[in-house]
Amino acid sequence: MRRSKTTKIVGWGAVILLILVLQPVSDSVNYDRLVLGLRSPTPLTKLVEFDPTAVTGVIAGAILGGFREVAASMLWMKTHEMWDSGEGASARALNLMRTVTLLDPHWLEPWKVTGWHLCYNLYVETKDEKQKAEYLRLGVNVLKEGISWNPNLYDLYFELGWTYFDKIRDYPQAAKWLGAAIQFEHPEYIERLIAHGWERLPDMPKALDWYDFCIKRDPSDGTAYGATLTIRERYLHAWRMMEQRKFDAAIDEINQVIAIQPNNILAIHMKAEIYEQALRYRDAMATWQLAANLSKLDFHARARVAEMARRLNLPVPEEASDIFMQRQSRGPSVPTPQDF
Repeated sequence: MRRSKTTKIVGWGAVILLILVLQPVSDSVNYDRLVLGLRSPTPLTKLVEFDPTAVTGVIAGAILGGFREVAASMLWMKTHEMWDSGEGASARALNLMRTVTLLDPHWLEPWKVTGWHLCYNLYVETKDEKQKAEYLRLGVNVLKEGISWNPNLYDLYFELGWTYFDKIRDYPQAAKWLGAAIQFEHPEYIERLIAHGWERLPDMPKALDWYDFCIKRDPSDGTAYGATLTIRERYLHAWRMMEQRKFDAAIDEINQVIAIQPNNILAIHMKAEIYEQALRYRDAMATWQLAANLSKLDFHARARVAEMARRLNLPVPEEASDIFMQRQSRGPSVPTPQDF
């Protein structure tokens, strides 16, 4: 511990010394960059967010001299060395990644990898449930910050939408950010991913809207076409009965699907949704719990178990607590196919 403090003190001492020595050069370079209309260099005040033990003399010189991209590349190579040596999932590797995003905020790869590192690697490494939620929160915030620096490219919108879809299982938020991604040039599979998210929520009419959008764009899209057939054959009739408040009939209808496919997660989600709409929260909680038991990665079901418990004024089951604590309400503003 004492050695670590000494190392940090020495590191900060070197940084301060370099500031004093290189400040005249930095002022000159900064002036030229601004006159030429180039991006503003990282403010010196941002150095407080760096890991001083990672800022070597050469890197600090590059930072203060206005050569942020060079410094960022040097640090990024160091993170690759840490992955090769088995230190990739460490907090120190995270500090280096975060430093790179501050040095060159328009370089997309560090934002992607830092968000992924927080939401996947560090999330898995820790067993503490509160820390898991904190890593998810930090990862989401990193990606949102990256978007603020790069608002006209689809990449980070997609990374954030995928994190909501795949890791957090917050499908309305996933639709929101994936919908933002398709405003720009993007791969065609993103629209199908939005549709699939609405299936899992479930919201079958919205899922159909998006799959139909994919088919109109590309009539040869067999994946989207097959999904529309499945929804209409298995789920849509029960959904319409639920909308008509014929809840018992809707349950009977979806139970026929479950009888054929007992582990059909989409059908179980829909059954739980019908119970919720019927205000039968105990039945809904039990059904969401069934879905959660079938898949430990079904965070959406676990989140719904927790919500049903709160509505019933019951203790939240421990196994339902591993959810993203900053979860949004179920009705955020999300795009529809007609918006594009």
